[in-house]
Amino acid sequence: MKISKFFKNLGIYSIAIAMTTVSIHAPVMADTIDTQALAMQVELQMQRDDVRSLMARDDVRESLLAYGVSAADLDNRIDNLTESELVQIQNQLELLPAGGSAVGIVVGIILIFVLLDLLGATNVFPAI
Repeated sequence: MKISKFFKNLGIYSIAIAMTTVSIHAPVMADTIDTQALAMQVELQMQRDDVRSLMARDDVRESLLAYGVSAADLDNRIDNLTESELVQIQNQLELLPAGGSAVGIVVGIILIFVLLDLLGATNVFPAI
């Protein structure tokens, strides 16, 4: 008796199921990605990796730790650098001598502290 009642209402059930499945739409968001935007993202990531490799050097890490900058804060700050800040760091790194003279290392560390001070990670130069 119950099975025959189910079959009587089978048409109503199938219509209800069809209406609910047809009326549900998942939001779709798609956009084209141009090659230039994709190349810029890759270039920014490469610049971040270059800065990370510079900061990964033992002498630079020790200097930053001496000033109270932790490695986690440093990595977080590198991730949050804007495009213009990354370009500015890259330009300064290109001007430094390749031999790693004492003057170049000191200038590089001072540049790093100025950038970290501008970003608010340290307070080495209170006038900035």
